[in-house]
Amino acid sequence: MGTSKMAKSTNFQFIVWLIIPIFLISSCDKEDSPEIRTESLAEYISQNSPLITAHRGFAEVAPENTMSAFEAAFHAGADACEFDVHMTLDGTLVVFHDDTIGRTTNGTGVLKELTYDYLSTLDAGSWKDPKFAGERIPTLHQTLTYFQENNMVAVLEIKVADIVDEILEMLYATKMDKRTVIISFEESAISKILSEKPDIPALLLIYGSPYMTGSTQNKVDNISQKADEIGTKYVGPFSFQLEKLDPALLSEAIHNLENNIDPGELPLALDAETVAALHERGYLIDAWTVDSEENIRDLVTFNVDFLTTNYLERAIRIKKEIQNK
Repeated sequence: MGTSKMAKSTNFQFIVWLIIPIFLISSCDKEDSPEIRTESLAEYISQNSPLITAHRGFAEVAPENTMSAFEAAFHAGADACEFDVHMTLDGTLVVFHDDTIGRTTNGTGVLKELTYDYLSTLDAGSWKDPKFAGERIPTLHQTLTYFQENNMVAVLEIKVADIVDEILEMLYATKMDKRTVIISFEESAISKILSEKPDIPALLLIYGSPYMTGSTQNKVDNISQKADEIGTKYVGPFSFQLEKLDPALLSEAIHNLENNIDPGELPLALDAETVAALHERGYLIDAWTVDSEENIRDLVTFNVDFLTTNYLERAIRIKKEIQNK
């Protein structure tokens, strides 16, 4: 081989060895970082329905509404993650379910009467398992920042109506306004969002008579009337018709539902006919909170748009089984 050819070969080898590490570094970065989603939220819902939504994070394996629960949900493959928001005495938005703090922390008191300085010192994990000792109550900013960095869809429940403005401001500040569905039982909160920020989906949670009892026509008419009064096309009717249960089983079922324990198969208010009729009227449907194998399988088959569950891995498995048939 001549000197000129050897020089060219050496230069080529040098370039190859220079490129390979860069390629490997780039590949590692892609594996370690989440896939960048470019579709709109509406497109994401349409392409991935039902969105398997982790109730208060992956609360089966980690303390509810904590960063550990959200991280576990992300790594388990949740399509979306639901959580609850309150405001402290000094105006900090925090992710927490109850009005009082005693059930899931080592503190006491009414949350809205306490400062964040106090709440930030509490242990919000040991009640679930000693390995979560020292887990803190997350702020909404901390939570949304994590969701934004990991391209997660947030299903944010507003617990009290008078914090809507602060929540909307935080969504825009964290760039999560395009990846969040706001849900609430508070009709005034949903109305306010729809009037001020109609680009953010606002879903009305609906519970009890007359919405979830009677014939399909009665259920659909009553749900539609209430949703249309407020102006939303996103509805979250309670999934079950507990009135159909044997009275001897009712108290146990209610206890399990309130404590996020699989209650076993329950009679569905969101049956196939009701879901189909609501879809025909243009509504997107969140089925909550659905835990049993049988109920999850039925509601995935009925094509609800969101399925909120405490048993995340079970729901993901069932969705894959049904959609891969």
